[in-house]
Amino acid sequence: MTALLQIGDFVEFVAQPVMAAPMPKVWFLLRVHPNHDIKAERQLHARGVSAYVPKEKRKVRTTWNRIIEKELPIFSGALFIPDFDADLDHLKSIASGIGGFVKRGDDALQISLSWMAKIRALESRMQPTRKFKVGQQVRIVGGAWDLWEGRIARLDRKYRIRVLIASMMGEVPLDMDEDQVEAV
Repeated sequence: MTALLQIGDFVEFVAQPVMAAPMPKVWFLLRVHPNHDIKAERQLHARGVSAYVPKEKRKVRTTWNRIIEKELPIFSGALFIPDFDADLDHLKSIASGIGGFVKRGDDALQISLSWMAKIRALESRMQPTRKFKVGQQVRIVGGAWDLWEGRIARLDRKYRIRVLIASMMGEVPLDMDEDQVEAV
């Protein structure tokens, strides 16, 4: 008679083969229809194809004057594909909006790994970074609270901060822009 197993009981080790991801030798540049780059990348990723669209976060005004932060492609209409996934007929069958390879003469344009590293570095430099962190000590520069020190309690999307200043009544919150304070 076999014993019933409970959740968490050790049964045995399972031997699974380790799959190594292939390393591309070169990348190819594909033309994509306008406003289809991120959609095509998402469709290719869903089917297991390595695709890359460099993106940046940008604030965009939408309907009713709302401002939202969206990821937009840095190079509009461009999609990078590694050499081991560069079958154009297969790519067109699984993703919409793919036009074809960008050509140099009669051959598809090949992009070296060093240039891809430069493109990825450009993308990382374009990501917005904040000057301050929550809990950091700062000094107020200018205004009625000039030279007072406090700590940051909150950061918001519009690059405004809330500084808590110690006074006799306890901590007093002040809302201000990031350029009105400096790090201590």
